[in-house]
Amino acid sequence: MPNFDILIRNGWIVDGTGAPMRRGSIGVRGERIAAVGDIHHADAETVIDAEGLVVCPGFIDAHSHADKTLPLFPRAENYVMQGVTTTVGGNCGNTIAPILDWWPPNMFWDSDIIFELRPYQYYSEELLPADEVKAKIQEIYGVELAWGSFHEFLDWMKDVGISVNHAPMVGHNTIRAQVMGQDWKREPSQGELEEMKGLVREAMEAGAFGLSTGLDYPPGAYADTQEIIELVKVVKEFGGIYATHWRRTGPRRAGATPPINKIRGIREAIEIGRKTGVQVQLSHLSAGYTIYPQPPPRVLEEAAVKATLKVIDEALADGVSIFFDIIPNVTGGTLTSPYLASLLTPWLRVAGSREALAKALRMGDFREEVKSAIQAGKWYWLNPAVNPFWSRLVRVIDCGVKEFVGKTLSQIAEEMGKDDLEALFEVLVRDPETKMQSLGDKTDFEKAAFLQHSNCMVGLDTYTFDGRWAMKHPPYYLPHPNTYGGMPRYLRRYVREMKVLTLEEAIHKITQLPAETFHIRDRGVLRPGAYADIVIFDPSRVREASTPLEPRRPPIGIHHVIVNGVVTVRDGSHTGARPGRILRLHGKA
Repeated sequence: MPNFDILIRNGWIVDGTGAPMRRGSIGVRGERIAAVGDIHHADAETVIDAEGLVVCPGFIDAHSHADKTLPLFPRAENYVMQGVTTTVGGNCGNTIAPILDWWPPNMFWDSDIIFELRPYQYYSEELLPADEVKAKIQEIYGVELAWGSFHEFLDWMKDVGISVNHAPMVGHNTIRAQVMGQDWKREPSQGELEEMKGLVREAMEAGAFGLSTGLDYPPGAYADTQEIIELVKVVKEFGGIYATHWRRTGPRRAGATPPINKIRGIREAIEIGRKTGVQVQLSHLSAGYTIYPQPPPRVLEEAAVKATLKVIDEALADGVSIFFDIIPNVTGGTLTSPYLASLLTPWLRVAGSREALAKALRMGDFREEVKSAIQAGKWYWLNPAVNPFWSRLVRVIDCGVKEFVGKTLSQIAEEMGKDDLEALFEVLVRDPETKMQSLGDKTDFEKAAFLQHSNCMVGLDTYTFDGRWAMKHPPYYLPHPNTYGGMPRYLRRYVREMKVLTLEEAIHKITQLPAETFHIRDRGVLRPGAYADIVIFDPSRVREASTPLEPRRPPIGIHHVIVNGVVTVRDGSHTGARPGRILRLHGKA
C-alpha cells in the first residue's frame, strides 16, 4: 500500500511562515498534509516531480468578491489557475446574502441585468425586487439562486460544490438595503437598527468571519459611525473582524468630489476598532492624503504613504488590532473596459452604439451638452474635479488613426492644440472602435511602500469568472487582469523585478498572514496536520499573461494546484475538480 495519496518530490519548500526555503518533499494523505521533509523515496498513488519548482501553501486572496459570482462559476477557474485556493469574500459591504426582498446593491458584475430590467443613463438609483433579478439570472445563466438568509446561502453553496475554499463575510450595504429598502438616504430608526443587528447576528451564527462595509457606495455611504459601531458590537460577540472599504470619495454619484482629507476615513475605521475591540481590516489601502499637483512617484512614497502608515502604526501602538491589504497593480481589480467610448457611458447608452455616439459627437451642440454635464460633475467616472489628471491615465492602444496609437489622451490633446475633452471627442469621431488602456492613478512605488509593512496582505478585488464572460451593454466590461493574473503579477513585479520582498516574505503575505488575520484554521502553512492546499510554481517564470485587450488569459508558471488534497490544476489546466469548502468562523459546521 502506498505511503501517501500524493507525493510532491524534490521541490523548494516555502512553508508560508517566512522561514527560508529548503529543499524537500511533501506527502498528502486524504485532505491533509501528512509529512514534510526528506520523504522523496516514499510511495504514493500520485507523484509530482517538483524539481526546480517552489512548493508553497495555496494563496489566500484577502479581499475577494468571489461570493457574488461563485454561484454562477463554481469552478473558479480564474482563481485556482493562478494559485488561489481560498478567497475571503463578502467585501466592500456588498454580499450576495442575505437576499430577502431586495437585490443587493453595488454588485457591479450584474450591471447588464440591472440595465435590462431598469434602463438608466447615469446611475441605477433604485433597488430592484429580488425575485425579478433572480428570474433574469436564471434566464441568462441557468442558475436558480434559491436562498434568502445567510445560512441558506452557505448551505446552498456547500451543496453546489466549488473549486476554491471560501471564507465569507456579511455586507453592511446588503443588510441596510434589506431593512430600509428604497428609503436609505437617512439614519435608521431604532427598530430598523435592531433588525440590522439581527441580520448580522444570523450571519455570524451561520459562520460568517465578520462584517464588511463599503462607505463610498449607497446605501452604506449614508450610515454614520455610530450605526456601524452598533453592528460591529454584534460581530464582537462572535470573535469576528470588521473589514472596511473606508470613506475616501463620498457617494460615487453626481457632484461627488474627494474629501479634503482622506485620512479621516482611515481614522474612522480605527475609531470603530478602538470603541468595539474588534480587529480592523482596511480594504485596498492607498494613501490617505491627496497631493496636488501630482508629485513624482518617489515623493508620493516618501510623503503620503509614510504619513498614512504613521497613523496605522500609532493605532497599533495604542492597542488597536489593524491589518490591511493592497491591490497588486496600479489599475484596481474589479472590472475593465477596452473601449475608449466607455468613458462617455451615459451618452453611449442613449446613442445605442459606439458608431452612433461618434455620429452624435459630430454635432457641436451635442458636444457642448456632454462637456457641460461632465464639467458639472454629473458623471463621476469622468469628473475633472475628482481627478484633474484623468487624460494622462488613458492610453490609446488600437485605433484606425495610427498617429494616436501609443499616446495618452493628454498627449493627443497637446498635439491637437485642444482641451482634453475635445481630444477625446475627436478621437472617437475619427474611430469609434478605438481601444484604450487604463494606466491607473497609483504607482508600483506606492504599492511597494505599503507591501513592506508587516501587516500588509494582498487582495485581488475581483470575482470568479470563466474565460468567456463579457458585458454586452456599456461600458462593455471585461474581467480585470487581476481576475486571472493578480497573484502572478505580485510575484513578478514586487519579488523578481523590484526586489522589495523576498520570495519567502511575499508568500507569507498571501498564505499564513491572511489565514491568521481572518482566523482561518489549519491553512496558509505547509506542516503536518494542515489542510493540503498547495501551489507548485516556477518562480523564475511566473507572470500574468493578460493583455489590455484580452485580460482573460491564464497565467504563466503555475504548474499544479491542490485544494484539500485534490489536484485541481494539473500542468496549468483545470481538472474540473470541485474540492473547495465553505469555511466558517471557528470551524462551525
